[in-house]
Amino acid sequence: MLLVDDVCQHDQKNLRLFVANPMKVVQTSTLSALSTGLFTGLIAVIISISYVSLIFSGELTPYLGHGIALAISSLVVVGLVQTIWSNSAHFVIQVDDDTAPVLVLLVGFLLASLPLGMSPEKILTNVFAAIIISTFVAGLVLIVVGYFKLGGLLQFLPYSAIGGYFAAVGWLLLVSTLTSLVPFKLDSIDSVQMLFSDATTVLQWLPALIIGAWLRWMSDRVNIGLLLGSTIVGTTLLFYGAALALGADLNQLQANGFMLGPLSNTPDNLFMPVSSIAWSEVEFSALSGNTASIATMSLIALLSFTLCISAVALSTRAELNPNKELRIGGLANMLSALAGGLFALPSISSSKLCHELHPRPNKLIGLASVGAALLVFYFGLDLLAYIPKMVLGVLLIYIAAGFLYEWLVKAYRKFGAVEYSVIPLILVVSVLSGFLESILFGIFASIVLFAINYSQIKVVKYQASGVQLRSNLVRRPEQISFLRLRGEKIRLFKLQGFLFFGTAGSLYKEVMTAFNEKSDLQLKYIVIDFSQVLGVDSSATLNFERLAQRLKEHNVFMVLTGLKPDLLDKLTRGGFDVENNDYLQEFLDIDQGLEWCENHLLNDNRIEASASKSVLELVIGDFSYSEPEQLEKYLVQRTVEKGEILTNFGEKSNDVFLLDTCTASAYILDSENRERRVDGAGQGAIYGEIGFFLNIPRTAIVRADSDGSLYTLSYASLKKMETEAPQLAAAINRYMLKIVSERLASTTQSLRTVL
Repeated sequence: MLLVDDVCQHDQKNLRLFVANPMKVVQTSTLSALSTGLFTGLIAVIISISYVSLIFSGELTPYLGHGIALAISSLVVVGLVQTIWSNSAHFVIQVDDDTAPVLVLLVGFLLASLPLGMSPEKILTNVFAAIIISTFVAGLVLIVVGYFKLGGLLQFLPYSAIGGYFAAVGWLLLVSTLTSLVPFKLDSIDSVQMLFSDATTVLQWLPALIIGAWLRWMSDRVNIGLLLGSTIVGTTLLFYGAALALGADLNQLQANGFMLGPLSNTPDNLFMPVSSIAWSEVEFSALSGNTASIATMSLIALLSFTLCISAVALSTRAELNPNKELRIGGLANMLSALAGGLFALPSISSSKLCHELHPRPNKLIGLASVGAALLVFYFGLDLLAYIPKMVLGVLLIYIAAGFLYEWLVKAYRKFGAVEYSVIPLILVVSVLSGFLESILFGIFASIVLFAINYSQIKVVKYQASGVQLRSNLVRRPEQISFLRLRGEKIRLFKLQGFLFFGTAGSLYKEVMTAFNEKSDLQLKYIVIDFSQVLGVDSSATLNFERLAQRLKEHNVFMVLTGLKPDLLDKLTRGGFDVENNDYLQEFLDIDQGLEWCENHLLNDNRIEASASKSVLELVIGDFSYSEPEQLEKYLVQRTVEKGEILTNFGEKSNDVFLLDTCTASAYILDSENRERRVDGAGQGAIYGEIGFFLNIPRTAIVRADSDGSLYTLSYASLKKMETEAPQLAAAINRYMLKIVSERLASTTQSLRTVL
């Protein structure tokens, strides 16, 4: 049934064939997977060989056959491990195009640091040792990152810095490719001029540059897999057609460097395990001098592998766990190193082509691509000698041009001008100083750019006066009127994000600006809420200490709310003394901080905190109903103690509470089942009216904040009151409606302020 569903999903024609002849469909599917794997695997082999030709060039050219064996052994070992254990069935492995240019630099530095007069065999041994060690270390880095599940942290690396690194890789790849096509190094202005010294030299690199650039231009318009295959065949036919027309001899073409061969010293065995290397002849002092290059390669390998996995998962519609794939890729490359191989990873283009040619997952694709590599080594090495270097140059220039076009041209439309500027700067530093220096510069530039950009983010989410935003405490009418008149003496600043020297400095200026603007109103309270602050550094504490001193000089209270313990500890260690400063107050949340400011303001102006009337007089007094004794008949008076629970979450709503001489607060449970205070109330407040009238379970926990008394009104008593004393029932209903309306108006005002 699963086979029928898969065939139906990808090809309805195959479904009809399956109904008619099931075995034929299975055979066709198997043949399709094998042919897809062989075709894409062959392309991966050719591309991998082109990278090896960069490493084994110059004085290492005679050992290119050994380099090809290294590449093919990598494809076999990494390909088998990835095919067997990876969650993707469309992986096609190739030598990593990102680390290859860095490895070229590593080998170049190593050759320059080896003692003079060393025999070619010892030189080759040291080169193999450098390749094996760098591949092993890169694989180990992948395993460590995957084991500790740190693959997701790479998303925090600035995208522009990554772009700068890959633009530098593209430039290195372009220069290395041109160097491999001509018989001299491109390391100076004079050597660049030598590219145009004679017709033979021009023919060695210019056709590859033109065709590679054309291939890059066409890749956005045509299926890339078919385009690569046809370009390889077409370029080979063009080369041999031109050679035939000019009457050139094949041996002469090989001697003049137009072909990959002759391949001398080709090993008989595919694998060259570490045990076969004469480690006693390895110059470890020269290798230790290139640890920076090995570290650079490991970093680029990590970036390349992570981005590659994400791209392949997107293009093949596979669900891939990046940390798991990092562990598998790391193990595969460590085994490849032990077998004498290069760093390899899934090819984005070949894997995407596999999915387009054979959408249904099939492990035979990966096995067939490994088979293609084995076929080339055991039956096709003689043919590789006749591959025109121009073909390999075309592929390498196409890839190098892709890096440069992606990150120097297309990236300009993705980033702003300031963020984009990091990319060409990293490229320039890599050209003038070196690749490792460009990486360090990129990290430094990204940190500076992040600090500049982040400091421009408003650390104050919003600010509001005590008129616009009040505490949730239910107050008497005369208190509300006074706070509406004098609430401008309270100023709230809601903070967000991370506080460091840039953002904390802007907060200081904003608070002092508000203080100076409100000086005619004699601003008395500055409330600063930290509930949405992610963190704070030591430089920010200096600004807060300076702000506290300035406010104290003007007898202004600084009220801190929502401070998490770790933030309060950092501020305290930075000299922010909350306990010994009477003008510093700290509360759990905004509501409690505003409540303290309001109470302090009311007491300073001798506004009584409690009313002289009882709650019964308050209920009927506003509506000219002068019989509080009659109301008392329908109520039950109750004495409560501080901390006593009046209502519990989820309880049945049988009563409504009218606070008389006690105070109370309401709490809700958050996602972690912790209590969060949502409001408080004193004399005259009503609790439980929502559940009471809607006949739903209690929506909050109500707890007494002080000793005192309250009244309860049951649903049965209210019904009885409506029958026996309808005017009294109307009065109490109107009073509860008034209280609820005032709460709603206050909430609406608060929302209007913060949104």
